[in-house]
Formats: sequence, structure tokens, C-alpha cells
Amino acid sequence: MATFAIDGVRFNPADERVTHVRWGPVDAKKNEWTSPAEIVDVRKVIDAVHAGNTVWTVFTVGGRMILGPQIKVLTFANGQGGIDTEIPDGHIEKSLDDLPRV
Repeated sequence: MATFAIDGVRFNPADERVTHVRWGPVDAKKNEWTSPAEIVDVRKVIDAVHAGNTVWTVFTVGGRMILGPQIKVLTFANGQGGIDTEIPDGHIEKSLDDLPRV
């Protein structure tokens, strides 16, 4: 399975749900991109997670790529899918709101 990272998001202003992300494959051991990031519809992320791939948020701190919380898939009341970040052990870390807008 592949590992992907998200470093930017676009929200729908009407419902504040993520519509698009800037993402790409990463080498999680080296914390670096393995190919350029691209902007895609959030459904690509949902499909990747359902296929067993790992998706993380990634933040740049001091010029270095740092992995943030892992992405989880949500299902809203209307049946549509979405994404959010996992909150490990109840500790709030960085979230999708902290990523740059694309």
C-alpha cells in the first residue's frame, strides 16, 4: 500500500467541508515527497483510504516536512463522504484547518 500526504485544503464555504486537497505520495521514513503534489477532489483521498492506503497531513516547520495527524474518512448524515484528522489518545494536534488553502 502507498503512503500519501496532504499539505493544503479547499473548503466549501457553505458547509465548511473539504472539497479538494493538495496531496501526493510520500516516503514517510524520509519525510519527503516521492513525486510532485497535485490538487485533487476529496473523493480521491476517500478512495485511497478505502483501498487501504495511508494518508497523513503534513506541515512545514523550519523548512522541514513534518507528518501531522492521519486522515480518517467520515460519512455525513446525507450519505456523502468526507475527511478529517484522527485525534490520537484524545489529544488535539494540528488539524485540516491549520493547512494552507489551495
